[in-house]
Amino acid sequence: MTHDQQEKRAIAETLFNNTDAYRDIMRLPHHRSTAHPAMTNAERAAQFAPFAALTGYNDLIAESGEQLAQQSRLPFEEAHLLRRRLRQVRAQLVTRPRVKLTYFEGETGESHTVLGRVTALDAVAHTVTLDAQRVFPVANLQAVTLLPTT
Repeated sequence: MTHDQQEKRAIAETLFNNTDAYRDIMRLPHHRSTAHPAMTNAERAAQFAPFAALTGYNDLIAESGEQLAQQSRLPFEEAHLLRRRLRQVRAQLVTRPRVKLTYFEGETGESHTVLGRVTALDAVAHTVTLDAQRVFPVANLQAVTLLPTT
């Protein structure tokens, strides 16, 4: 967490967690009406349904997610080449081969390229680890290029 984020968190905690103004009522029991029966959660939620400002938003999110999923899928030939390159990397894993990885970032819908040394290939979790710290799901990989050692 950056210094800026820590500072913002401290301000938010000061503003929103200060209950001094309510100290006199904090220990009082919750009021239960004798005139009106308690609402179920479904009844309470139904009161606010007409005010759903984001009608159709879930459909839009699902559609966007499907478009991103389609962008991340590789054509057969490229997927075959990727699997072959990963087998080559696995064969050289003890030497920590240098690679250039291109991967798809699902949250942003963008492709990124990074350089590094492969320190692990996890066949169970289906991940590639670069420089013992950056972990990439194999499903997000779009290209792997073995680089000459320096």
